[in-house]
Amino acid sequence: MSKVTAFEAKTRFGELLERVSRGDEVVITRHDKVVARLVPEGPRRQEEVRRAVSGLRELQDRIRRRSRARLSDREVRAAIEEGRS
Repeated sequence: MSKVTAFEAKTRFGELLERVSRGDEVVITRHDKVVARLVPEGPRRQEEVRRAVSGLRELQDRIRRRSRARLSDREVRAAIEEGRS
């Protein structure tokens, strides 16, 4: 990921588009604050989103399976104590 100012982005737009088309991500800033992001479009980006969604669904399934399990009082208290430390 590259970071450029708005002025640089304006003067080097063609170069930045070429970099993005090769898979780079470019962040554009104005007064040190992020104002825009150039990201690649197309199948590669879509595949990243699909993988992320799949991972979230797997996590959701694991959470559901765990919530069905019964915990003893001792296990609940141990989890509470672990969270406090």
